[in-house]
Amino acid sequence: MLFSWRGGPGAESILLLLLLLAAWGAGSGQIQYSVLEEAKHGTFVGRIAQDLGLELVELVPRQFRVVSGDLLEVNLQNGILFVNSRIDREALCERNTECSVHLEVIVDRPLQVFHVEVEVKDINDNPPVFPETKKRIIIGYCHSGPELPLGLCSDLPWKESLYQWR
Repeated sequence: MLFSWRGGPGAESILLLLLLLAAWGAGSGQIQYSVLEEAKHGTFVGRIAQDLGLELVELVPRQFRVVSGDLLEVNLQNGILFVNSRIDREALCERNTECSVHLEVIVDRPLQVFHVEVEVKDINDNPPVFPETKKRIIIGYCHSGPELPLGLCSDLPWKESLYQWR
């Protein structure tokens, strides 16, 4: 099949952009993991080499590396992503309800860039705080069900109101 291109000014730029986007899509991917906050050094996060479709024997020759911080690290012998240092969710994401660490994984020959997102899950290490220290609840004889209204409370550090607490 013969292809003919008769574009005006800037047509080459558009074609180049499309080729770059195609190459970027072929050479990159996104993987998602999750880990609990306060996880200890060495905690397993995921089999990143396997999930990226890389063989363990090619990690060192292709200069496999993780860019973006030192909270997480990869063992190059087994391809496992693990916690390198304690993750303090409150310090990392302040009062945001969603918290993630974004990593870039780079391998050479050929150059590939992978985007990895690790969600840091809250372990709810702060008990709820109620505005009243004591609350008197009168339970009627006809009350049905195990739920009793306790009123609103907040969960530090976000100070959001909670409607259910266990």
